[in-house]
Amino acid sequence: MMHDAWSRSFVSGLTGLLAIGVAGCVTTPESEGTLGIAPVAPGRGVDDYVLVDCLLPGQIRQLGTRMTYMAPRRMVKSTKSDCGIRGGEFVLFDRSDYGSALQTLLPEAQGGDAVAQTYVGEIYEKGLGLPGPDYAAAASWYRKAAAQSHHPAQTYLGSLYERGLGVPQDKAKALDLYRQASGLTQDKLIFESELKAQREAFQRELAVRNRLAASLRQQLRRASASKPTGAAKPAAPATASRAALERQVTSQQRDAASEAERIQKELHAIEQLKQTEVDKTSPAKSGKAAQLGKLELTRREQYRSLLDTSRQLSQVE
Repeated sequence: MMHDAWSRSFVSGLTGLLAIGVAGCVTTPESEGTLGIAPVAPGRGVDDYVLVDCLLPGQIRQLGTRMTYMAPRRMVKSTKSDCGIRGGEFVLFDRSDYGSALQTLLPEAQGGDAVAQTYVGEIYEKGLGLPGPDYAAAASWYRKAAAQSHHPAQTYLGSLYERGLGVPQDKAKALDLYRQASGLTQDKLIFESELKAQREAFQRELAVRNRLAASLRQQLRRASASKPTGAAKPAAPATASRAALERQVTSQQRDAASEAERIQKELHAIEQLKQTEVDKTSPAKSGKAAQLGKLELTRREQYRSLLDTSRQLSQVE
């Protein structure tokens, strides 16, 4: 669910290594297994269940024995509380209340946040909480995020150009945006490295989603099993109420479904690109066709996983 531009920046980050004098000050990078969140214990506050797009600070890393550099910041899916603990900045799109979501996201979008800009574009494109879709406004916000190399925005904007919604129909422009979003490159090793990083990031994101879903299911069952009595004391303010938990279930179910829809659009974009690449006989074209095939397999697997997560959340009572 918004994490492509940051994986690409890793490559550019390596080309601009920042030497730091004292190697003994190097911090140990987080292991891949710690990027998710632990299961939420009963009785925790609602912030432990709120899923956000979290931009983590860059880390000082060591290359070899003498050179150190600052790794680029990373966008991950996390909980609101976990993001704060790690010193990250987050964007929250509460899909349980589309009416207030736009008001919350607009200041961040106007401040230049590409993720918030893409979410605002999605709200306008789908008419979420609005009288109806506003494709011109959607295109305007997608364009701002696409200019920052945010891949989801490039895919969404390309889709609008392909269909002629809010912008003049321009299939050549759509293909160009799809190509940018796909990450196709002449360098096979760079593409393979980025695709591997995307797969790993998605698996961590999926683990976060599924752990939160399991925790929400457990908490709601506890709430249903408990029978309030007249003498019962009200829950402490830090404890998530049933209504708050139900809002998170709704928000996360819609978020997973929206991510699945985005990947479905990306799969359509891949199909359009394959028609322009596969029939070419040059080595460069055949190489890109192979990249598209691998990308398609990865996205289809991710699409199925997100649909499964969305279905699980829709069954939480």
